[in-house]
Amino acid sequence: MAQVTVFVDDVVQGRLPPFCVKEGIRTEDRLTVRDAVGEFGLGFAWLLVFLGPVGWTCLVIIAMSRPSATSVTGRLPFSEFAYRRLVVARRMERIWIGAAVVTGALGFVVLVLSTGAPATAATAIALGAAALGCLVKAGLESRRVRHTIVRLELDGSRRWVTISGVHPDFASAVVVAQAAASQ
Repeated sequence: MAQVTVFVDDVVQGRLPPFCVKEGIRTEDRLTVRDAVGEFGLGFAWLLVFLGPVGWTCLVIIAMSRPSATSVTGRLPFSEFAYRRLVVARRMERIWIGAAVVTGALGFVVLVLSTGAPATAATAIALGAAALGCLVKAGLESRRVRHTIVRLELDGSRRWVTISGVHPDFASAVVVAQAAASQ
């Protein structure tokens, strides 16, 4: 995958070459992409979780008092095939996370309700292993989602947007369009 830097107005207004950002094929379809800019995490404040209810309260107050992260929204050329692949990848990620939660909860319930019989302990272990397998698969699907999305990143002057995770053909089409516009 490649990356390309364009003027922010071109991204926001969708004035980019009509080539899919993920496939590099010609398309007239557009997808609105929104990406957070700047810090939006809580950093070391998450350590307050270990202080119990007082720390939890402080964490909620800190989270609510922080300004929300600004974002950049752009209209990017996106083919129907690339969009469907993105939707399927996100759906599969949610399914595997749900499966991990359900099998993990079932394993915990079986373990708590076990009467000491070897069969129930083996069932709890099997459900725990299944939950772990679902988590691994969810991680793989999360990686697939990261490969199907496009990232927008503003520079310090907030005039230029770097679009990363794009197809090399799209990047070269943008470079050609920028060269033609500058002449």
